[in-house]
Amino acid sequence: MSRSSALETSNPLPPPIFQQAVWLTNVDSQVMHSRANLDRGLRQLAALGFNTIYPVVWQRGYTLYPSPVAAKLTGAVVLPDSPFVGRDMLAEIIELAAPLKIRVIPWWEYGLMVPPKSPLARLHPELLTIDRRGSLQRIQGASGQPDPQVWLNPCDDRVREFVVETIGDLVARYPVAGVQLDDHFALPVELGYDKLTQQLFAAQPHANWDEWRREQLTGLLAEIASRVRAIRHDCLVSISPNPLGFAKSRYLVDWQRWCDLGLVDELVLQVYRDRLDAFAGEISKPEVRAIKTKIPTLIGILTGLRTKPISTESIAAQIDLTIASEFGGFACFFYETLFHEQLSPQLVSRDPQQLMAILRAKS
Repeated sequence: MSRSSALETSNPLPPPIFQQAVWLTNVDSQVMHSRANLDRGLRQLAALGFNTIYPVVWQRGYTLYPSPVAAKLTGAVVLPDSPFVGRDMLAEIIELAAPLKIRVIPWWEYGLMVPPKSPLARLHPELLTIDRRGSLQRIQGASGQPDPQVWLNPCDDRVREFVVETIGDLVARYPVAGVQLDDHFALPVELGYDKLTQQLFAAQPHANWDEWRREQLTGLLAEIASRVRAIRHDCLVSISPNPLGFAKSRYLVDWQRWCDLGLVDELVLQVYRDRLDAFAGEISKPEVRAIKTKIPTLIGILTGLRTKPISTESIAAQIDLTIASEFGGFACFFYETLFHEQLSPQLVSRDPQQLMAILRAKS
């Protein structure tokens, strides 16, 4: 069967009873850089009982799969000068995952965030939002170094159309099990002081500033969910936010309201904590206990970063606590640190038998 016909006849897998998921990145990992790497990586995951993957498809102002819709604003159908040029990485993943019974939920990693030097930001500055000083929002990168980013304005109709149309096009063309938005589908609380947003807010004289901005994000998510479900009713809308208090106060994300409104089919809560007691405190909060009774709820577990090694024992303890707390599953961030306890300054692999013992038994 050809690649195109395989895609046309495939159907998304139904939700597993218990989800073991992992995020696939194109940073600090080469698993997505070739079909051979993907084949080897997905087989490794399947052997450990993983049944869901979240591969990144939107990063640094470009898609990582061919998207003529996104190219209208980004200037390229796929991330230039990358291992994704000349191939359809998402199609490859779907084909390789199907016989392994692994669900594919593309991950919209950068959300509304783009680098200031990206063509999207440089060619369309009118689509960006700013802080009180008119300057760029800066965030800290995983390496601890300042990583300047700018943010697309969720109040702008062109931004909303771009996001909705690009995601809708993906769902229409690929038989994915869902799409995922993470903590970058947000509006940092410092932003919203561009002329357009100020004019829109001024037209609502009795509105609360923070609540009004939160509602702009809620409205955009509602448009995305509506478009996705109109194309395929069985395609999930997954979100992967920070804990509620931080998400609401720092990024104007009220995921509890999103879930209450029926806009979300799956919640993957990022609980990246070093200490087990802090981890336990987050997953036992009232809003977390409540949401897991309403929709499938997974706990995101940090398995390490390039500059932050995490022991296998710590990962095992958090997985065990997640299971004991009767969540719908767990998601590991990220693929490379799942298999390697240390990435830098030298690669240190985890014990395969130990991984098998703590992971395969959970599936």
